[in-house]
Amino acid sequence: MLTTDRRFPAMKAGPLRSRVVNLLKDAIFSGKLEPGEALPEMRLARELQVSQATIREALVQLEQLGLVVREANRGTNVTRFSAREIEERAQLRILLEGEAMEQAARQLTEGDYARLAALQAAFEEKIDGDDHFGRIEADLAFHRYIWERSGNTTLLRLLEQLTTPLFAFTCMLRSRKIVTSRVVVNPHERLIEAMRSGDRELMRKRIREHIETSSAAFLRAQAGR
Repeated sequence: MLTTDRRFPAMKAGPLRSRVVNLLKDAIFSGKLEPGEALPEMRLARELQVSQATIREALVQLEQLGLVVREANRGTNVTRFSAREIEERAQLRILLEGEAMEQAARQLTEGDYARLAALQAAFEEKIDGDDHFGRIEADLAFHRYIWERSGNTTLLRLLEQLTTPLFAFTCMLRSRKIVTSRVVVNPHERLIEAMRSGDRELMRKRIREHIETSSAAFLRAQAGR
């Protein structure tokens, strides 16, 4: 039976890699692993009494979720952004996502709009609960659908690399009550309306408003830390 050190609770049943991923994810959201903290594979393997290969596979999956950052020859760290980095990413996202919306709007069908409405409804279901990661996943799923429907694979890849870690970091802040959630009414509805209009300037205006509003709370939180 696997044992862990006092930072980690006992693992639940299931495939080993999934158990390690969930254990580390819970430790990140609970604050046992701090933003920016180094995650040496050898140390984690020893603490969790699993192989380094298992730890490496788990960290790759956590990187895909945006929860850790892996750099060649520098190791892996829990995701962390300064206020400046949050602002820089927000500004880049405004430019890139505005382009994605414009490209997607040219080819969205009624079926696509129905799918976006369903993704919006799924997000709204998560707003009032404490499932911070579920809320972030639902929010990201809405935006990702637009990126995918742009048909621009380079744009999709850039937005994934830019936005997924940022969403994950804001999720960490919410889970630790560093940033409190507020009720948001139809946060994506105006984006859908703008794409339906086909108005390029309106689409870019709406995505700017959307991203600047969502990032403002996190910039205030970072300034107060």
